[in-house]
Amino acid sequence: MAMAWSESERGILRLVLDALIPPSADGRVPGGGLPEVVGFLAEAGRYAPDPVASVRRVLDCLRQQGGEEFAALSESERVAVLERVEAEASEDFTTLTRLAYMGYYSRADIRRALGLNAAPAHPGGYEVPPDGEERLAELTAPVRERGQAYREA
Repeated sequence: MAMAWSESERGILRLVLDALIPPSADGRVPGGGLPEVVGFLAEAGRYAPDPVASVRRVLDCLRQQGGEEFAALSESERVAVLERVEAEASEDFTTLTRLAYMGYYSRADIRRALGLNAAPAHPGGYEVPPDGEERLAELTAPVRERGQAYREA
């Protein structure tokens, strides 16, 4: 699979993600601009219809807002530019933000750095026995007893 982002775009995305999820002041918790989070954005197709297109639209809007010098801006100037991008491309910016949070907070190292349990909730899964005919009849009895709740067309 080809890289979704150019080297320049990856650099800009890292800065954007660090603005969305800043690193801790003491340096113990990294910001959202981790390379793995940048990579997650391109692979998040099951969480957004076309995450690459959404992120590209945000990057395009960022360029239109003068984002070519984004790296040279101060933190507060970056936030101001991102606020304008968010206003102009709100749906795509929301997608980027949601995916950034998903990619960041799903990482075991981040959960560990935040003092949370880093292990999966059900690492081996858990057994869910199939319902038998009797159990299904019991569960659906109230619905069947209610009778028809719609008109025939």
